[in-house]
Amino acid sequence: LLAGPALAADDAPDPGLLTLRSHFAASRGVAARFHEQKSLPMLQEPLVSEGMLYYAPPGRMARFTTQPEQSSLLLVGDRLRIQDGLGVEEIDLAAHEEARHFVAQLMLLFEGDAKALRRDYEVSFESEGDDWSLGLLPRGLAMRSVIRKISLRGHAAHLLDMVVTGSEGEVTRTTYAHMQTDRPFRADELERLFPAKGAPAPLVFPLLLGGIS
Repeated sequence: LLAGPALAADDAPDPGLLTLRSHFAASRGVAARFHEQKSLPMLQEPLVSEGMLYYAPPGRMARFTTQPEQSSLLLVGDRLRIQDGLGVEEIDLAAHEEARHFVAQLMLLFEGDAKALRRDYEVSFESEGDDWSLGLLPRGLAMRSVIRKISLRGHAAHLLDMVVTGSEGEVTRTTYAHMQTDRPFRADELERLFPAKGAPAPLVFPLLLGGIS
């Protein structure tokens, strides 16, 4: 078992974390199904949703929720596009740095940017064989006012689940299945998933990309 205290910004990363970072940094893309349960203190039953997640380097991530209602979240560089039954909203994250942190937690992992992880979070990493867990404690006051901690668990280069614990006791657990961690995207797929600024919003529920069953 490899374990250690939270890594300071200038500490050398754990070798296992370096291996994980190297894989994602060299990845041609990520695609996975997700299933999410959000538990709130005032609700007896968790809120459940599911859908598809895509990451295409550099700096592009799309999350399509298919159940119980259709919605999408697209992150391209500093541009965030949210679409649901109420319409489409675009947000310039360059002017809202803290908002970027809220929506780009997985982006740092998929980009293999260990330096940025340690800049924004106190990082702890443990591994045993191919199994690993990554703990993130937000450094910034604005982040800590909303998120208490983030815990990720995986096997080899596959992310299995992510648990986000909020400052008010809310817990969001997202599990991932059929994950591809080196998935190339054709030009037409990228155009459909990540339309240019000002272009029509993508379909909320796109056809499943090849290789995902």
